[in-house]
Amino acid sequence: MGQGRRWFGTDGIRGRVGKVPMTPEFIAAVGFAAGKLFSQTSPQGKVLIARDTRSSGPMLEAALVSGLKSAGLTVELAGVLPSGAAAMLIPSRGACAGAILSASHNPATDNGIKFFGADGSKLTDQEEVRLESGLDWEHPPEITETIRALDFSCRDWAIEGYRKKMTQAFGENFSLEGLKILVDAAHGAAWFTTPEILRGLGAQVEVMSDRPDGKNINEGCGSEHPEGLMQKIRERSGWIGLAHDGDADRLVLVDEKGERVDGDEVIAMAALDAMERGRLPGKTVVVTVMSNLGLDEAMAKPGGSVERTPVGDRYVAAAMKKGGFTLGGEQSGHLLFLDASPAGDGLLSALKIFDLVQRKKEPLSHLRLVMKRYPQKLVNLKVRHKPAWETVPPLAAAVREMERFLGKKGRILLRYSGTENLVRLLVEADEEDKIRQVQEKLVPILNEHLGE
Repeated sequence: MGQGRRWFGTDGIRGRVGKVPMTPEFIAAVGFAAGKLFSQTSPQGKVLIARDTRSSGPMLEAALVSGLKSAGLTVELAGVLPSGAAAMLIPSRGACAGAILSASHNPATDNGIKFFGADGSKLTDQEEVRLESGLDWEHPPEITETIRALDFSCRDWAIEGYRKKMTQAFGENFSLEGLKILVDAAHGAAWFTTPEILRGLGAQVEVMSDRPDGKNINEGCGSEHPEGLMQKIRERSGWIGLAHDGDADRLVLVDEKGERVDGDEVIAMAALDAMERGRLPGKTVVVTVMSNLGLDEAMAKPGGSVERTPVGDRYVAAAMKKGGFTLGGEQSGHLLFLDASPAGDGLLSALKIFDLVQRKKEPLSHLRLVMKRYPQKLVNLKVRHKPAWETVPPLAAAVREMERFLGKKGRILLRYSGTENLVRLLVEADEEDKIRQVQEKLVPILNEHLGE
């Protein structure tokens, strides 16, 4: 029996296909444990299942369905669908939960699973602990479902339901007429849905990386590799670029000059626009500790504020719900608009910015100037052990000294990698030279007291 939160990471369970936890037997056991958890509040309930374009999807889907059914639940298959779209549809389809088979931005050799509750939001840490407490992966239920042929389509009701959610979020008269958008679909879950909905809203759309074959998801394309998209935008006049990751919950924008728009700039544009329109509760946006200090300055000018959480969109979402806030996100391009969707969705995030472009009648390269990014430098150092750095007196003293040196115009963030023997030193300041001075002070001390 698994005890505690051993298998779940910051965004579900992930791994290399063919090795635990990404084996059919393990996924069947996870399905059974999840079914038992969900049936506590919804006996004989229904679980909505979606997947991305990985060739391992149908195999793991059959295992998951077998596990859920063995726990007494029914299932509804949405086919290939962005995870955010599936999360939005869970309540309207009358499901008690949802499950997405995807490893997000990871290569096709990996896969993963993440669960959503009846309201479409991700499970809490406590719910994942409860699920794992009932996980007996050494004695999985029998896999009774037939593995379907690899199919990259989504169900008609899924695309129509997704389209309807977007209409509800922006209004019947919302139009992208006049916008020219180049989409990099990463050969992933949004290869069909994002271009289809954008065209339906009146935009001129061209698509790249929209030929999934089960093996090419995220391969040199999408939000992890936007260079090709940036180059194609530079070769055109007046186009905007949009890139997704494998399950399309992330967004990378490219302005009409072919420059990548930083995730914090996207958050700043959306938050300041919402605040200007009186639609930002508490005049507050929620981000992680990784977000740039320039966002704090941009929000402070009109009287807004920034609340920070640990890394991971689940922590952003939890802080948003606790504070009654509706907008938050990560620097990576994972944004949350809880007034429109219970989970992150790359297309929804893009539409928020395209709506701003349409209303302001200004180019994206100008709108992004609402925030001035502070220079940041991240250094990864190998360590032999991971004590709390505050408990290492020479290091703690040096960090405090450098924090006084930076004052309010900079910050130092020290955190260990959750998967590797590394410590990450992020230094941010209003001047590059200050960053260099802080690194020259702290790196030798880190190596001396923590290094290999």
